[in-house]
Amino acid sequence: MAAASIFQTRSRTLRVVVLLLLGSCLTSFAQDLAALARKEKERRARLTKHVKVITEEDVKEAAAKDVGSLTVMAEVSEPAPSSEPGATPQDPVEAQKAAWKLRADSARSAVVAAEKKLEEMVSDLAKFRSDLTPVSAAEAQDPMRLQKREVGMVEMRKNIEAQRAFVAQAKKAQTEFEEEARRNGVPPGWLR
Repeated sequence: MAAASIFQTRSRTLRVVVLLLLGSCLTSFAQDLAALARKEKERRARLTKHVKVITEEDVKEAAAKDVGSLTVMAEVSEPAPSSEPGATPQDPVEAQKAAWKLRADSARSAVVAAEKKLEEMVSDLAKFRSDLTPVSAAEAQDPMRLQKREVGMVEMRKNIEAQRAFVAQAKKAQTEFEEEARRNGVPPGWLR
C-alpha cells in the first residue's frame, strides 16, 4: 500500500510540474506575440513615406503627359484572331495578347504533332519488325523477301531519326519563342 501511495504522490507531483511548465510556455508565447505586435505597430507609426500603388490609369495619364518611362511591347506582325468574321479588335493590348497566344499555340501544336508522328513511325517499325502484315503467296516465295524487308527497316529507321531531329527542332523553336516572349516582357499568362 505504501508503494501505491508513493506512486500517486509522484504522479500528482509530475502532473503539477507539467501543468506549470505548460502554463509558463503559453504565457511566454503570449507575451512574445504581444511584444511582436507592439513592435510592428511602432514600426508602422514611424513610417512617414507612404507607398503609392501604380494603377493602369496612372500609366495612361503618364503616357498622355509624356512623363516617366514606359515599357512598350514589340509589335507582332501576325493578325489577331477574332471571334466574329470581319471584326477588328478594339484594344491593342488584347490584339497583342491574342497574337502572342496564337504563336504560342502554334509552337505547342507543332511539337505535339511532331511527337505524335514520331510515335506512329516507331509503332509502324515495331509492327514491320514483328512481321504481322499479311503477305501474298508471291511475296512469301520471293527469295529476296528478307533482304527487301531489311532495306525497308533501314529506310524506316532513317525516317525515324529524321523525325526525331524534327521533334528536337520543334522543341527548340518553342523554347526560342518563349525566350523571345520573356525578353519582350510578355506576361506568362498570355502564352497559355
